[in-house]
Amino acid sequence: MKLAISRLNKIAEFGKPNTTQIRTIEGSKTEFNVVKTLHCAIYQRTLAQQYQLIGTELANTIVIAVRSQAKVDDALQVRFKGDTQTYRIVNISRDESHNYPRYDLITLSKITKTG
Repeated sequence: MKLAISRLNKIAEFGKPNTTQIRTIEGSKTEFNVVKTLHCAIYQRTLAQQYQLIGTELANTIVIAVRSQAKVDDALQVRFKGDTQTYRIVNISRDESHNYPRYDLITLSKITKTG
């Protein structure tokens, strides 16, 4: 996959939430512990691809492209630097070509808080 380096204009923080008990009325505080930080690009789907996803669990997802990383797995969550919204990793499409540079496509779904 060819991708201009200038499109990697966002910073994605990969990590896990950590809940700690505090001595206030709320009782606990959740912090996002960053494990890895990568530059990423928002990958635009074609109109045909968007129509194919209507009615599926992937309908309200976004796709980002990052340089191929072996240490990124679907157990991690993602947030963009400067944003508090977190996303869960739905799918990682690894680039298996022998070209350099290689880019992985990561499908993200927004995590909504209930309660």
